[in-house]
Amino acid sequence: MEPSSETLRTSWSLVVRLKNTGDQQSWAEFDELYRPLIFRVAVKAGLREDEAQDVVQETMAAMSRSIQDFVASSERGSFRAWLFQMARWRIKDQFQKRLPQAAAGSDAPAGGSARTATVERVPNALEPDLSALCDEAWTSRRRETALKELELEVKAEHYQIFHLAVLEERPIKEVGRIVGRSPAQIYLIKHRVGNVLKRIVKRLGKRLG
Repeated sequence: MEPSSETLRTSWSLVVRLKNTGDQQSWAEFDELYRPLIFRVAVKAGLREDEAQDVVQETMAAMSRSIQDFVASSERGSFRAWLFQMARWRIKDQFQKRLPQAAAGSDAPAGGSARTATVERVPNALEPDLSALCDEAWTSRRRETALKELELEVKAEHYQIFHLAVLEERPIKEVGRIVGRSPAQIYLIKHRVGNVLKRIVKRLGKRLG
């Protein structure tokens, strides 16, 4: 499926800001969001923490070198897809780096069988698996970011009610007893905070691509 025009538009908005190397706020925001995200994907793919850190550093460096050449289009896809593709290549590179070390310690006879056995011991880094990990990590990370912004935008009591009723899925009557409000008030606050969260998620899409 090709990315929508809205996806391309919001991705381009992010790219424009990052192409400005003097925009420290956008670069700090990018780093805060994507650095832990790439690390999480690399670890879930089966890399050690030190290998995952290498993936993060190499991906960030490649991205900063290439950002001026990136153009959002239906052929290239979104900025996020482009960045994750660079991360996937570097995850695979880390698995490839393991091969000579593992082969050197193998007692298998010469003639290629040692390498075959080594490859079989390396975790599978096929594209569909890494793509799924990237999508999962992105969804989780954006949700975390949205909830942090939500907590700052609404009253503390209202966030508590939303957290209890929606995130913890507690019964409305129980939430009412905890905070000392009627079920009708709980429903109303839950609905209002939910609408604020939807606006935040939409805003994040425009800001982060």
